[in-house]
Amino acid sequence: MNDEKTIPPLLAQKLLKFFIREDLAEEVLGDLQEKFYQTAESKSVFKAKLNYWYQTLNYLRPFALNKLSSNRSNHMSTFQHNFKIGWRSLLKHKTHSSINVLGLTVGLTSFLIIFLFVKYEFSFDRSAPFYDRTYRVVQHTKSAEQTLYWNTTAYPLAKALKDDFPEIDIVTQAAGPVTRTFSSEYSPSGKVHFEQEGVLFVDPDYAKVFDIEWLEGSPQTALTEMNSVVLTESVFKKCFGIDDQSTGLGKTIFLNNKNPLIVSGIIKDAPGNSNLRYSMLVPYEFFKKHNPYFTSNWSGNYQGTTFLVLNDANQKDEIESKISTWKKKYLKPEDDSRISYVLQPLSELHIESLYGGPPDGYIIQGKILTSVVVLGIFMLLIAIANFVNLVTAHSSTRLKEVGIRKIVGSSRMGLVKQFSIENAILVFAAICVSGILAKMLIVELNEYLTIIDLRLEFGLAEITMLAAVGIVTTLLAVIYPSTILSKYRPIRALQGRQSANRKEGLFVRRFLTTFQFCVVQLFVFAAAIVGLQLNHLKSNELGFSSEAIVSVSVPDQNKSDVFVNTLLQNGNVQKIAFGSGPPMAVDNFRLGTNFRLPHQSMEESQESEMKIGNLDYLDFYDLKLVAGRNITMNKMNFDEFIVNEKLVKSMNWTIEEALGQKIRINEGVATIVGVVEDFHNQPLQYEITPCIFMNWSHFLNKAFIKVNHFNSDVLADIESVWASQFPSSVFNYNFLDESIEKEYAIENLIFDGIKVFSTLVLLVGCLGLLGLMSFTVKLKTKEIGIRKVLGATFIQILSLLSKELVLLILVASCLVIPIVYHFMGLWLQNFVYRIELSGWIFVISGLSTLLFAMVISLFHSTKAALANPVDSIRNE
Repeated sequence: MNDEKTIPPLLAQKLLKFFIREDLAEEVLGDLQEKFYQTAESKSVFKAKLNYWYQTLNYLRPFALNKLSSNRSNHMSTFQHNFKIGWRSLLKHKTHSSINVLGLTVGLTSFLIIFLFVKYEFSFDRSAPFYDRTYRVVQHTKSAEQTLYWNTTAYPLAKALKDDFPEIDIVTQAAGPVTRTFSSEYSPSGKVHFEQEGVLFVDPDYAKVFDIEWLEGSPQTALTEMNSVVLTESVFKKCFGIDDQSTGLGKTIFLNNKNPLIVSGIIKDAPGNSNLRYSMLVPYEFFKKHNPYFTSNWSGNYQGTTFLVLNDANQKDEIESKISTWKKKYLKPEDDSRISYVLQPLSELHIESLYGGPPDGYIIQGKILTSVVVLGIFMLLIAIANFVNLVTAHSSTRLKEVGIRKIVGSSRMGLVKQFSIENAILVFAAICVSGILAKMLIVELNEYLTIIDLRLEFGLAEITMLAAVGIVTTLLAVIYPSTILSKYRPIRALQGRQSANRKEGLFVRRFLTTFQFCVVQLFVFAAAIVGLQLNHLKSNELGFSSEAIVSVSVPDQNKSDVFVNTLLQNGNVQKIAFGSGPPMAVDNFRLGTNFRLPHQSMEESQESEMKIGNLDYLDFYDLKLVAGRNITMNKMNFDEFIVNEKLVKSMNWTIEEALGQKIRINEGVATIVGVVEDFHNQPLQYEITPCIFMNWSHFLNKAFIKVNHFNSDVLADIESVWASQFPSSVFNYNFLDESIEKEYAIENLIFDGIKVFSTLVLLVGCLGLLGLMSFTVKLKTKEIGIRKVLGATFIQILSLLSKELVLLILVASCLVIPIVYHFMGLWLQNFVYRIELSGWIFVISGLSTLLFAMVISLFHSTKAALANPVDSIRNE
């Protein structure tokens, strides 16, 4: 072949690598063009070579494509062959396959739901345009005894920050959310009258800071006019009864039947994953006009929230430092020394419990979310361990199959592929079933937990997570057959010389079984402790009467006497009192104040809760006076106080010394005329705090009605009397016992979650146990038969099959008890009134788990113990 037709070795090698793709081959030739020019060859000679190489490439292409097609066909044929064999093997062992899929499905479904829940909880307010540099201003108030942490601040703070800090990008504020009464005359059914929660008073910049989806109206102008209002979709339908939102703009609704508000915008309902939920937005200037005392008061902390958007998130410490010295410009000296302002990142609002939750929302502590994540990981691990354990046990019965396969030519890698495909089928089936099951369960979970809105959308995160779990599970399940079974010589397997292999498999199964029951015991112990703690809280004496009490709002106190007299004519109504709230601070409502002796400075003051009630309040709730008398005054000015024993102790007085003492609070000075026995004025997670009772007519806006027993007729009678006195208002009521129960919502949720997951973990563990006992009996069939021939009793056979199980569960209990004791002890420290961790809790919980496991394993054990030994030996 002449020089023009000689293909250089380097080029030939590259051509062979790329010749099946013409575009790549041409690219290679083009890249080498410059190299040949550098060898001083003429252009015509190079073109001749290039043409020859290109013709050679086209000549080789059909052969290459046929070769590739043949290789692909062989690979596909091998895969189809392995898939068929794997499928037939799984169908042959239906029980093994079903248990494996069911156990893995339970673990995957639990993990998927937990994954979606945690993802949802961490998504709060992330849609805010300036999420990473938005902060809420929170307030720390120091007193002689403690520091109080408030998520609200004085109303004037926002404007002052806006005026004095040009380096802050945006300052916005909100008042509320509150509940107000509205009326509309545009509904097709006539005039509608309703009480609406979630009314938020905001300034125009609020729409810039938070993600609000506008359907009608302009975010730039909708909140600029004082008498305007922006409605959410749901409230619009309530007001107008139609879906055409464009017709609502410019129309008027009335606040409290007297203040006209013009609809200036329609927005989407506030998303569930928002910390400040709203149903209506009203300009802050409207609130300021009608509440001049509150909006100009720097000392009071009511229900105002201030948000800042910094130019740079790194400015946080610098701005905080400047505010600490700047605040003296507006605060009184005594307030300046005790009040400090801190910037809390928007990302922490939902997971930080220090500052409490929003009035109509909730918070969930970051450590609880971390615990939930750990719980989900444990659920997944126990399911994977169960899967691997059963695969390992099942593989041990296939030694002869492995031996025959190797004799007829199967390679070690071929065996690995075969086992991988079999396990991949099971894993894929479990993933598909868990996806469908999770979709169904999420609907039920959203209905049960109305405050959340989980959605199963298989995005990149979900698909990646499921794929990773599937691959890891399949690989773990293949490790044993690929590393142990496939390395054995065929003759050993066919001759039944499997003792070494059985020992290796036995160690793996024992380890995985112990791990499974460690997790099972962990959940069982935790469920028992949480349940006992909740029962302890609910059975604790509150110190006041809380049964059969309903509270209703009183819009007009001038009509309260007629309302009471009419209701008392009903034989089911026992007594009635008025006040600001019940003895226990529930429903996120609490009135606080500072108290000190008249001669003491503000720095020496302490925090107290204010309980406002009329003269019947103490008797109504069975609050016991241990000294002194009830308040006799019925005036707005403060002449007389009643305090609880906790306040007396905080002042280092005796009860007798407390009577006649004068104390100063924010609102004035009065004399202590009585001391009541301590009662739980806070939910039982917290300790009793100082309390001051007074009679302040401005806050006597709730009527408390005690009845003999509740039924629909009694409630209808109360509503009828109420409607006759307050016809232009909306009847709203609460049952006290239900309000108190809500205070333990998070604890109840934790308990319900642990109960569910304990059941699921126990189910997965027992499914694995059922499968393992099946294989254990199969492996010991000949041994059991020989023992029975030699005279072994039924009990001895059961002992032979069960003693290892009992030992493994006991080992698991011993490993888990110290861990549970430590971490549950830390959890119990969150409660002032808590149970003591004693040994009997662990003994009873451990024995219950052992008994449950024994019952599950009894089926196979009994079947083996009662089998005919002659058949067992002959079949073996």
